[in-house]
Amino acid sequence: MKSEPGFWQENWREDVLERGLEASRGLSFVWEESGQILGFICAHDLGFRSYVSELIVKSSEHGRGVGTGLLEKVQQELVSAGCAVLISDVWRGAEGFYRALGWAEPDAKLLRKMLEQ
Repeated sequence: MKSEPGFWQENWREDVLERGLEASRGLSFVWEESGQILGFICAHDLGFRSYVSELIVKSSEHGRGVGTGLLEKVQQELVSAGCAVLISDVWRGAEGFYRALGWAEPDAKLLRKMLEQ
């Protein structure tokens, strides 16, 4: 995550990864080849819907199926758990990737509020 310019937020908590992994309850996966992490996904089963909170693929690995493979793994796990809806934040420039995989805009609009520290 830190290798992708602009992705890592300096105001994130020191334990952000540990908290995210714990909250995902087994829905976090990495794509690793030759000892290097090429991609990471973190998802959450919220009961009424599921949510991909992070999907990041090393820039040099775009187009190799890493992101698709990670999404497919999460989708398989969620379908097995009976989930019917998966939503995701979409990182800059990745909308076409998601749309090519059958994703569409939800009925709800995602809004954000930055919390003061």
